[in-house]
Amino acid sequence: MADKSKAAIPAQPSMWRRIRGIHPALVLATLDLIGLGIASYLSITELSGGTPTCGPIHGCEDVAHSVYSRPFFNIPVAVYGVFLSITLFTLAIAWWRTGNYKLLLLHYGLSLIGVAFEGWFQFAQIFLIKAVCIWCESYGLSLVIRFLVALWVYLRTPNPDSIAAEELG
Repeated sequence: MADKSKAAIPAQPSMWRRIRGIHPALVLATLDLIGLGIASYLSITELSGGTPTCGPIHGCEDVAHSVYSRPFFNIPVAVYGVFLSITLFTLAIAWWRTGNYKLLLLHYGLSLIGVAFEGWFQFAQIFLIKAVCIWCESYGLSLVIRFLVALWVYLRTPNPDSIAAEELG
């Protein structure tokens, strides 16, 4: 006689299935928090007159003290990163809570603007300052990943407005 208790226990979902079950807005929010942490560290350090600890690379000092690190109104680039990360985090959480497609589009658009600025700042670090800050690179990487996740979700999510129009026609 077979043991019926084993048949009643459902199989555990695989790790990949559990990861795929995570809402993409939560992935974006996590990346936004990582970016916020990096930008906050850089902002606090620069606004207090210090220099970010860079380890063996030693490029952070040159980048932090360059004219390119304060492009508008003598405000450090990292402060703009803090505001961008807070805004992106808020959009990701709002999208997760409401399912409003336009919030995803706004997250994607602001991420695109951030990536464009990051491209300019990469150019400035490499060719104008001739030094690279590992913290700035880490923030930039988090921003590019956020953009790619938002782009991936945008491309895989049907526009609810077009679906409603097709149903009416």
